Amino acid sequence: MKLLAAILLALVLSPALAQPGPGRGHDMRTMPPPERRMSWEDRQRLREQVRNGSMTREQARERWREERERRGMAPGRSPEERQRLRRDVQEAGRELEKR
Repeated sequence: MKLLAAILLALVLSPALAQPGPGRGHDMRTMPPPERRMSWEDRQRLREQVRNGSMTREQARERWREERERRGMAPGRSPEERQRLRRDVQEAGRELEKR
């Protein structure tokens, strides 16, 4: 009977233990607010232009970058700078969790 109760308890708790929680090392990137994102329709329009050949992938990327800069995203950050910023944000989050 105790064995059956232990198995039942393990089956009930296993999904809860599998959920990612704070401090488990998952690196989730958050989406920018809607006013700083390109709309679905705009992205789809770029995809269609690339598919039908009226624009190259590089031209589409350039247009996406221009739109991103126009909407206020940080232009021209290097991969090293982005990595440093990510690290700073993660460290700040860890410090908050400790408090």
